[in-house]
Order: sequence, then C-alpha cells, then structure tokens
Amino acid sequence: MLRLLTASLACAFATLLPGQYDQELSVPTANATLVAATVAEITTVINSGYRPIDLEVTSASPLRMNAVFVHNSGSYNQAFAWYAGITAAQVSSFLTTNQARLSELEPYDDGSGNTRFVCVMVNNTGANARQWGWLYNTTTTVINNTITANGHRIFDLDTYTIGATTYYSCITILNAGSDNRPWWWYLNVTSAQVGTFANQNQARLFDLQRRSNGNFDIVLVRDASPPTWHWFIGLTSAAIYPTLNNYAQRPICVDSYIDPVTLQRRYITLGIQNENDLTAGVCELMHATVADGTMGAYLRRIDGASNSEVAGFNQNTVFEPASTMKTVAHTHAMRQVRLNNVTLGTLIPVATGMSGSCPTGTGVQQETLQYALTRMMENSDNARTAAVVAYFGLTAINNTAAALGMANTDWNHTIGCATALTSPNELTLVDLADLHDQVEGGYLGSWRDTFYDLMAEGLPSHNLDTVINQEAASLGGFSSATIASFKAQCALAHKPGGYGWTSGGSTWYERASGGWIRIPWVIGGVLSSREYAFGAFVNRASIEADAINAIYSVAIPEMLRPTLRSALQSWGTSLASTTSFGAGCGSPNPLTQSVFGQPRIGTTFSYLVTNAFANSINMLAFGMSNTNANGVPLPVSLVPLGSEPGCFGRVSLDSTVVVIANAGGSASSSIAVPNSGTLLGHVHYTQWFSFGALAFRTSNGMRTEVGL
Repeated sequence: MLRLLTASLACAFATLLPGQYDQELSVPTANATLVAATVAEITTVINSGYRPIDLEVTSASPLRMNAVFVHNSGSYNQAFAWYAGITAAQVSSFLTTNQARLSELEPYDDGSGNTRFVCVMVNNTGANARQWGWLYNTTTTVINNTITANGHRIFDLDTYTIGATTYYSCITILNAGSDNRPWWWYLNVTSAQVGTFANQNQARLFDLQRRSNGNFDIVLVRDASPPTWHWFIGLTSAAIYPTLNNYAQRPICVDSYIDPVTLQRRYITLGIQNENDLTAGVCELMHATVADGTMGAYLRRIDGASNSEVAGFNQNTVFEPASTMKTVAHTHAMRQVRLNNVTLGTLIPVATGMSGSCPTGTGVQQETLQYALTRMMENSDNARTAAVVAYFGLTAINNTAAALGMANTDWNHTIGCATALTSPNELTLVDLADLHDQVEGGYLGSWRDTFYDLMAEGLPSHNLDTVINQEAASLGGFSSATIASFKAQCALAHKPGGYGWTSGGSTWYERASGGWIRIPWVIGGVLSSREYAFGAFVNRASIEADAINAIYSVAIPEMLRPTLRSALQSWGTSLASTTSFGAGCGSPNPLTQSVFGQPRIGTTFSYLVTNAFANSINMLAFGMSNTNANGVPLPVSLVPLGSEPGCFGRVSLDSTVVVIANAGGSASSSIAVPNSGTLLGHVHYTQWFSFGALAFRTSNGMRTEVGL
C-alpha cells in the first residue's frame, strides 16, 4: 500500500530490451501528465496502467509534483517501483532489494534542511542489466570526474537547494554497446544557447531543468535515427497537451517555474515524437510551411474490413471547418434522395441575395436540388448552402451527423456570416472520415457515385498528379501511357473551406479540406481499388497563403505519397506483354507475326504480318488456347488441309479478322483496348494465315497479356 512520503507501489519486474529508454522511444503510446499532483493522485494514474517517467517536486509540504507518464504496455512495458519522501539510505536499500537501477531521481529539501527523494526504479538483471551509477548532494566537478573515470553518460540531471546550498544529482549509465551515444551536457545556459548547442552538435534534448535565474542545465544526445522533438517555454498547464498534439508529440519532461512578471506558474515541456514516421514527417513539413496556428492532418483507409489509420495528428481536435462543413449538408440531402423523400429534380427556394459572403435571404427563386448541391459543393456557393440547410432543417442535418457517428460535429451558424466568430461550426478530421466511411459502406446506396460527382474533383486539386509523376519517375520503368492509365483509374472528391477574420486588430485565417480518394492497385494480377478518407486543417494562421500551402501542397499530398508509391509498385507486376511461340512456314522466307506497341489498357496496339503473299487475303486468328482447339491438341499440322509444308495451327480459332496484304506482303490489324481494369491480365493467342493461289501459310503464334 502506498503511503504518503514513506512507502511505495511495487510490482514484479519485467525485461526491458537493451538500448530502449522512454526518452528515446517514438513508438506511439498513451500518456498522461499531472501538475502539482499529490502522491494519491499519482497513484491513481499508476493504478490505471501508467508508469511515471519524469517527476518534479513543486512543493515539499504538502508534497506535490509534476508527473509525466507513459502507458505501461507494448514497447514501454516494464514493471517498476516508485517511492516518495525517502532518504538516500532508503533509496540504496530499495535498489538492493529490488535488484534495480534508477530511471528517475528527484531530490528536494523537506522543509527542515533534510534531503529527501522521489524516485522511480526498474529491474537491473539479465538482459535489462546496465552498468550505472547515481550521485546526489554533490558538485559538477565530482560528476564530471566520475563519468570521465567510468566512461558513463548522464541519464538524468538535477540542480536543487538544500538549506542554502546548491547541489547536483545525476543518474549515469555506461556509454557503451547499445547504450553508446555521442552526448553533451551544459550548465546555466540561456534558451538561445540550448538551440545553438543542439544545432551545433546535431543533437536533441534528452533532459533539462530550469534554474531560478531562467537559464537551463541540459543533457543532449545524438541519435542514429533521431525522432522529431521540440521544447516549449512559458506554457500554461492547459496548453501543454494542445501544444504537444500540434507537433504530434508526447511529453518526456515537464519542468515549471513562477513567472516573475505574472507570478503565475508556467511550464517548460520537452516533447518527443509520438506518431508514426509518416505522421511526424508531415507534421514537421506543415510547421515549416505555416508559422502559426493549430493544425491537423488525417488519412484513413475506409474500404470495409481494411479500415485503418495511415497517418494522423490532431485528428480528434475540434476545428472551424468553414465550407468543408458543407459535406455534412450534402450527405443529408443525398440521404433524403436515397430514401425517396426528395429527388434531385425537386425544386427548392433559393434566396440568391448576398452581402459579401453572407446570404441575405433576398432574391428568392426556384432551383432544382441537384443544381443547388452542385453549386454548394463545386462552387462553394453560400446562398445555395443556406437554401439546402433551410429546406431540410438544421436540426435534421445535425441529427444526420450524429447518426453517422460524428460525435464532435455541430453546425451552429450560417456559413459565410460573421456569426462564425461567436458560434463557430465544429468538426474533427475523424468525424469527417467517419462520414466518408459510412458513404463507402452503403449509407447512400446507389447514389454514392452521384454524391461524389457533385463535389469538387480531380487529382491536381491537391498536387497529387505531380506526386504520381514524381513517384513513377523514382521507381522507373513506367511509360507515359501507363502513368496516364494509373491516373485515369484514380478518383478524388473533396470540399475545401476557408475563412479570414479581423478582430481586436489581428487577422487570422481558417483553412481546411477533406474528402475521398480511390487509388488503383494490382493484386494477384487483378486490378482493384482501395479507398481512403483524407483531411487537413490550419486554424488561426496569420498568413493565408501559408495555410493553403500547408494543406494542399504538403499535408494531403505527402500523407498520400507512400500509398501512391505502393500502388504504382503493384502496377509494375502487371505490365503488358507479348511473347512469340512456335515458327512460321513459307519459302523462301517464313510468314512472321510481330507486334507494334504494347497491349495496355486505354491504348491501341497492332499485330503485324510480313512475308505474306503479295496483295493476298490474310486472316488474323484469335484464340483463347494454344493447347487445344475443339478437342484437337495443338499444335496441329495443316498440310492435309492444303498448307505449304511445315505449317501448323497454333491457336484455337475463336475469332478472326481479315485484311489485305500490300504488294510487299505486309499487313496489320489494330486493337483498341478499353480503359477498363476488368481486362487487366486478360490473355489471348494470335496467328496469321496468308492465302495464296495454290496454298496457304501460317505464322508463328503470339501470346498477349493485357496489362498496364
């Protein structure tokens, strides 16, 4: 039982793989942070499956701490013991009893000039064993001499005051083997110097602590494959997670101080990547494109059982979607069409009058629902949007959102009007993906394709045609016809949105886009499609063009880039081919079949014949087999039927084309292959027959496989 200040919560120890530390792992995990928490509050979090990785005492009496946790599962799973308010002798005793090493150490003055500790320890046996050490109530000189003599590096560093004396403590580990890292430590440096030293050493912050003068003691490490990381100064407690989520990161260290101007507690937070590499990369590119604002991006496969997240950060953050919200009204309207409550030809009243971007309710005329939806979704017409909302009712539209599982979606104002400032509409990227997931799953029945046809369409809208060109060039081996065929098999529909606001002397912009894309894959020689929902937003950006670029030129195309590359690679296994087999007959030169072009879907190619009889009738035979013709094994000699010597029938005669050879004995027949994936992998066989005055001759056979 954990008792305040003296006892511990302990469990059986598990094995930690060599080289793995919470400060280095970027495998996504659930995490938590408490500020000014009691031991009991920390215990509650621990009992729910979390393990503390960073502790900072903010008050000795009563004892309160900032605490950072990871969910103690998966890659982060290790049993642990933690202790609060114990002496150095007790730390040593518990280390021996538990055969453990320290993973976090926080010394503090108990208020009476005595050194007490809060600490976390993990098992130090077997594969988890390290050479390590700890020092407390010491100087930087002693620390430096010790780590130099032992070949250690600092794992955890603290500066603290006992009575009136400043001391240092540290945990160290042997800097060798899987734990070997280039590393540095600096004392009493400014925030600017932190950045300078990190850049200079191509390293990242591993540990930091703020001094009372506003400077920092830091530990830097250089990773072979560094995760993304950031640190933030001056946060309120409420801003810790919104800030980290905006960078797709989790906290590994939370320090705090009293702001000398406001006299309020503020927080310094060190974050590390907490999403997959694709997400982290897209997030960094977005931040490099737009300097401010809250942002998010999301990509999810939505076709049935394969439903899975590809990339995403801030996907559950509520944002102002501007006109992207119109997708919800569009879905509700098309649902009513599916239910036969209305038709696309139903006339609805549309008030065409506008004051800027805000509908005024004047200039009423009758328009078909289809026309209104098209203008709403393709032209982002706010008057038609207001008409659709008024016709069906805002409550009904919000109810449809709820029925689709869009738990954080709420339509609160007339789009395009100033009420967006005081009553913003609400949407999340996950909710938007859920909408498209339901549409893919049959929510609109046979009206699904019409739903997307009425939206803005096309790969160029999100720079995806360029991405496809780039990836095809990188992979190599793709003709322009194949790339064009790939693009033709893709389909994309989306709804962009954007607002600009000026309030309190500041101007900011809200930008968003979300939609659906179908991407063609070749699996087992069969062309099939995979469907994805995508979206991205930037809220409260100060430069509109940057926000637009962050969405359309960075977030969405870069999230989709690996998927498009993989799809293109799958096409590389189904390339069109023609293969000659057998030999032609005829003297002095045998009848010969060849091919001009390739049998790719969406293209035209030709079968050629040479050495035919001059100005003769020639027949191109198509067959589905080159081994059997109506029960007759192939090849079969045709001499008994009047051919020249050595002529064989090599294909079944399932279809024929007749052409006339020229005076030189040449002829051709062209085949236009429809741009249909159903033909992909189709195989047939061909052979030419040339008829002379006294006999006929045959060509070699040709096997043709329709491909890409």
